[in-house]
Amino acid sequence: MALDNDGFPNNIESSIGTDPKDACPDDPSDSAWPLDIDDNRDISVTGDVFQFRGRIGVKPGDPNWLQRLDLDGDGDISTIGDVFMYRGKIGKSCSN
Repeated sequence: MALDNDGFPNNIESSIGTDPKDACPDDPSDSAWPLDIDDNRDISVTGDVFQFRGRIGVKPGDPNWLQRLDLDGDGDISTIGDVFMYRGKIGKSCSN
């Protein structure tokens, strides 16, 4: 269940380090919206999706591992499980 209605279950948000009670970052230090990797309140290829470059297939323990990119919480950064979540979201923004 998602307390903040951002489409991500609370347990996933807890595991990737975003706030399960907040759907939109108030400032760049507030990790609230899981798809907004750069915490700037919008979804872009260069700011958010670009973070996956060189990390597809990476698992915990690898120096390229970034917990925030494991959006489905399965312990693997993948195109289908994680990057695919951006489909239809590029250009979207959130507001408080």
